[in-house]
Amino acid sequence: MTDVNDNASEAADPDPADSTEPADSTDPADSADGPPPSETDRLAAQVSGPEDQVGMTALWRLTMGLDHWWFIAVGEPGMESPAAAEISGQLMLLTFTTSERARDFAVKQEMIGADDDLNAIALPPAEVVDSSGSYVDAGIQGLMFDPHISGFYIPSEQLPVVWDAVTSTHTSD
Repeated sequence: MTDVNDNASEAADPDPADSTEPADSTDPADSADGPPPSETDRLAAQVSGPEDQVGMTALWRLTMGLDHWWFIAVGEPGMESPAAAEISGQLMLLTFTTSERARDFAVKQEMIGADDDLNAIALPPAEVVDSSGSYVDAGIQGLMFDPHISGFYIPSEQLPVVWDAVTSTHTSD
């Protein structure tokens, strides 16, 4: 289902715990040679910890409201799957908020050359959430978003719970 890319874990240092909080983030402004900082970077950096329900709700509402989540495709043509990496002993899908961030990661990890096209998979968040059970069954413990920039994450089994929480309250705002 998902191939593990050993090189990918080198830049994806954050230690995912069983929560939806961001990993220890570096300042998004520090990545001058990469994509510009985004609203998800700002929100991830502001979350103070698992008790910060307001901050996490804002981060996940924005993240789950994106049109697509991007994944670096690995595997044989026609049989591609999203790239995953072992990060602090946990298998994580490498998930990106934009195609530019996926490409930047792939270039920095030498998965592709600077002039190469990126083979990527773009999925609506709802489709990924609907597939969360298959990720759990495959041993994917979570999704790490923009691992080389902000590195916030969510455990696979929490995807439907968080989805329901942020999408059900979104319409009542």
